[in-house]
Amino acid sequence: MAKARLGGLLIAALGAAVAISIKELNVGGIVAFVAFVAALIAELYGALVRPEKTWYEGRAAAESTKTLAWRYAVRGESFESGLQHDVDRAFLRSLTDILRDLGDLNVTVGSDTGEQITRKMREARLLSFEERRALYLESRILDQQTWYSNKSGWNERRAHAWLLAGIAFEGVGVLGAALIAFFDFDVDLLGIAAAGAATAAAWVQTKQYQNLATAYGVTAQELSSVASEVSVMKDEESWARLVGESEEAISREHTLWRASRGLGLKPHPEKDL
Repeated sequence: MAKARLGGLLIAALGAAVAISIKELNVGGIVAFVAFVAALIAELYGALVRPEKTWYEGRAAAESTKTLAWRYAVRGESFESGLQHDVDRAFLRSLTDILRDLGDLNVTVGSDTGEQITRKMREARLLSFEERRALYLESRILDQQTWYSNKSGWNERRAHAWLLAGIAFEGVGVLGAALIAFFDFDVDLLGIAAAGAATAAAWVQTKQYQNLATAYGVTAQELSSVASEVSVMKDEESWARLVGESEEAISREHTLWRASRGLGLKPHPEKDL
């Protein structure tokens, strides 16, 4: 919605600056009118339906659930031992807490059976320590480390691109001001440049590219260190603790991410069970 609203305002400024008429129709005025209407609709839709908040809450809940599932599957902290029935009950209780935080958010069951504890999760718990370590290292730690590293670079590139866009619009503003001052130029480049620079700044502020690049980069480095520790662990005595610390490293980023979006959903550290 933010993209549609800001894009509409920029197009409206462009339409207002261009004086083109076809058969007594002011094309620029029509473009500006349509763009303003589109921006208004996007603003109202975003305020009433709040689709971005729904997506953010869904992602936060999904990440919390994923952390919970991995702790259970590889016998992480709070799920390392005990009667199977008790472990299952602890898992389901934590999952219920996460779902309760969703409030009115519609949740669709992803599997055909609707089981909260899948067959693969139970099978993973039965693997040997070496097999669980290899599974966790490859499918969780290294997978997440790669994801955070890639997303850090992606956000860094976006931050630079929008910085250059803002500079370009400001350059157009300088050029437009010079043309008006010294050559009596009658195209409103100043309005276009100001709207473009403001749009670029607002978009960067909304998406928080630089903040995300830094946060994701830190998490990627933490997970790289965790991967080194996991790969050399030889016994299961400290395994549950290490899994807990690994998931907390990921959860810290989720907590910052949620806070940056103004969400109230909190992480559920299973060690508090």
